[in-house]
Amino acid sequence: MTTTTTRRDVLSVLARRLHSDGDQTMTITNAMTGEPLGEVPSCTPADVATAAGRARQAQKGWAATPVRQRAEVLLRFHDLVLARQDEVLDLIQLENGKARRHAFEEVMDVCLTARYYARTAADALKPKRRQGVQLALTQVRELHHPKGVVGIISPWNYPLTLGISDALPALVAGNAVLAKPDRQTPFSALWAVGLLEEAGLPAGVIQVVTGSGTELGTPIIEQS
Repeated sequence: MTTTTTRRDVLSVLARRLHSDGDQTMTITNAMTGEPLGEVPSCTPADVATAAGRARQAQKGWAATPVRQRAEVLLRFHDLVLARQDEVLDLIQLENGKARRHAFEEVMDVCLTARYYARTAADALKPKRRQGVQLALTQVRELHHPKGVVGIISPWNYPLTLGISDALPALVAGNAVLAKPDRQTPFSALWAVGLLEEAGLPAGVIQVVTGSGTELGTPIIEQS
């Protein structure tokens, strides 16, 4: 993103990942200059309910996907983040304002998180025998089932790390995610969602809504 025009084109593409039935928008500003960067929908509680419904529908097929295949998506995502890190470093700096070397810490955190859960998910989620109350008479097994839809409300100060890292273990466990990044910093999270889908995550498994936390927070909790 070397020019203002190119930058706006990229942000416009990211904003089109969002869906809202209303016509209200929010302007995202450049944290370093105060100038407008782009616009995203100002979603409503009804939009949250619609997004949660889409997530539940997509989650059924995702949960039926073998855990090792879900883990492979995280490994491909890891590689894509490293290969295209300059894109998100630009985004973090533009919408958050932090120094580039501090933005790079977020890239590394997300990559390490993706790789860790990709490598450990199969063992963590496999059925395990546990000791029963009566050793000779009972058999106990620990089984893990996806919750369904996991809600994530993330703040502005680590827009990539907090916007996507908590979603990664939820996804590899077979859940869908309903995410609301901070209203000041939505683009880094949207970028990460795009890369996850490029890595093989089925469309719709992550749903993103943007808007006021006071208006959308409770609906997200109720839908998760």
